[in-house]
Amino acid sequence: MSFWSKLFGSEEKSEPKEAPPDPVPLAPPREERREEETEIDRLARVGEPGGPSESEAAETFRRMRSTSDEGAALEAIARAAADRSIPERVLIAAASALVDRGEPTRAIELLQNATSASALILRSDLEAERGDVPRALSLVERVLLYEIDHPGALERHRRHRATLGLVERRAEPAQSTVVAAEPDSPYQLLREVARGGAGAVYEAEDRDLGRRLALKVYHEPTRDRDQLLHEVRTAVSLAGPGVVRIFDIDPDHGWIALEWAPLGAIRERLRARDAAALSPMERWLLPLARALARVHDAGLVHLDVKPANVLLLSRTEPVLADFGIARRAGQESPAGSMGYVSPERLAKKPADFRDDVYAFGRVLEDVLDVVGTPADRARWSPLAKLCTGEAAARPAHARDLVVRIQSL
Repeated sequence: MSFWSKLFGSEEKSEPKEAPPDPVPLAPPREERREEETEIDRLARVGEPGGPSESEAAETFRRMRSTSDEGAALEAIARAAADRSIPERVLIAAASALVDRGEPTRAIELLQNATSASALILRSDLEAERGDVPRALSLVERVLLYEIDHPGALERHRRHRATLGLVERRAEPAQSTVVAAEPDSPYQLLREVARGGAGAVYEAEDRDLGRRLALKVYHEPTRDRDQLLHEVRTAVSLAGPGVVRIFDIDPDHGWIALEWAPLGAIRERLRARDAAALSPMERWLLPLARALARVHDAGLVHLDVKPANVLLLSRTEPVLADFGIARRAGQESPAGSMGYVSPERLAKKPADFRDDVYAFGRVLEDVLDVVGTPADRARWSPLAKLCTGEAAARPAHARDLVVRIQSL
């Protein structure tokens, strides 16, 4: 029998003997193997190069809802979500199905890395239903931070705050702080660069030294004198790497002269979608963790870590600013910036180093959401998730963050 006869199973007329054994089939080309995939197999590849698109995956899962294949489809999506970033439309659909199946805890787990407003609202509702109102409130505040008019967000915010007995803060009219250019003033104001509830920050120049600096001016100097002095004394006590330098103060007129950060705050880099200033992420992330560790080593909790308060002297030199509400660990924790306050603080627990770790994780999430590459998200999202997760599993001190970052 010839080679071709053996391979394809055809008999030669010159040898009318017993039929040859069935041939071993050749593996089909890669393209044909793809066509043989089941819908479950393909759904499991959502988020992979060459996998189904967001619309395809969503439609596939929709067809499987309330069928015998729904459970297998949910397992496929859960495996994919544990391995990589997948479209949030698919995550939300799967989480909703889990809720309908009476599995809210699994739905929450599936949404852990989700950042869209709709996903955060769904997760917030699930957290509230299982009694974790502080975490539900923190999730809603993250939505309001970027999407103030998201349907139902404000109503949930009011309801959760009332449940926790938090006093509703009245909306104050926009402040119009103006610094008079006095003839004997050592500073020439160049432009306003930031404005918040406590004060405004200006880019300025020291007339005598020719030095560029930042001038922070409190809106109400008399009322906020103690806070200004607390901010300055805390920063001075921590003087060194990672903490903004104080040049001068005037408590009576309510201003602080600080070192100038040429790249501005991380908030400005995010608004400009400046990936170059924030990549690779470890070059500023590790120094920031070390700066926060210095704060914690002093027994202090910053309590206002957020993109606006992380200044970039260079791409490798972040410094923490605004120590106005910093407290010693264990002291009563004041109100903080919406979207960066840990659930524990919202539950009125004393200041804890883990409050800063939570905020650190939220800053990391913001950077990943705006300028993170797929490789960045694969590398750093687990750390962000750990920092913003349950307090018991969260790093207890910024020194732990340093160790974790060095290992990644």
